[in-house]
Amino acid sequence: MALKTHSQWLLLALLPDATRQTEFVSLSSVRLLFPHLTTAGFRSLVDHLQTKGMVHYERVGQHSQLYLSELGKMTVYALFPALDPERLRWAGNWSCLVFQEAPTNDTQFRYLRRVLVERRAIQLTRGVYLYPGAFPAMVVEQCHRLYTGAISIFSIASVQFGSLRPIVVEKGELKTLQELYSGISSECRQLLGMNDQTGLLTDQQKVRFVSLFDRLVSALRGDNGLGSYYFPDDTWGKEVLQYCRTIVLL
Repeated sequence: MALKTHSQWLLLALLPDATRQTEFVSLSSVRLLFPHLTTAGFRSLVDHLQTKGMVHYERVGQHSQLYLSELGKMTVYALFPALDPERLRWAGNWSCLVFQEAPTNDTQFRYLRRVLVERRAIQLTRGVYLYPGAFPAMVVEQCHRLYTGAISIFSIASVQFGSLRPIVVEKGELKTLQELYSGISSECRQLLGMNDQTGLLTDQQKVRFVSLFDRLVSALRGDNGLGSYYFPDDTWGKEVLQYCRTIVLL
């Protein structure tokens, strides 16, 4: 789904942790993430997402606040699979898509490959892709409509010999991602520790936080969400996002 960077940032900042975070975020709090936008520009961003039905805006007395609609949450999950509750509940089963024939002059095949990459499918070899769980319905529908006889999709319940784990760890760049998340979470905790007393960020800390959030979004864009399954004791994107959201709510 094509969505501009500022829109992605705002949706991410509004994504709650259902176990401990409120869904509502004040307009002034989330403004922290957009220091380079004018007031009119920020308002235009909010209006744009509200018009698309992704966020809801409320004003009660002097208080203005935002929260995600169900469409907004679904949009976040599509853009960032590592935050999708379904992916976080993944039980280790795979689907495999195999291109039986792929003529180089067929733009439709190039389009499907791009969709698979955007959905964070793992390419085993040229024309063979793994996906955790079932492929998204839109991918299966496209295959039925455009690629009958040219593509096969099947499920892998178990591996008879060897292991997919080394492949997933390498091709999913899980080691690199874990190092990124660990570094960002450490810096977020430092910022939170500095503000235990005042609850306020200095201008320098605000600049630092926006840089941290930018690094987090970049990491999430490349995360297929499998880290918490293979390394459940480590810190991954969802936890780091909630550290960031805690700072937004200061």
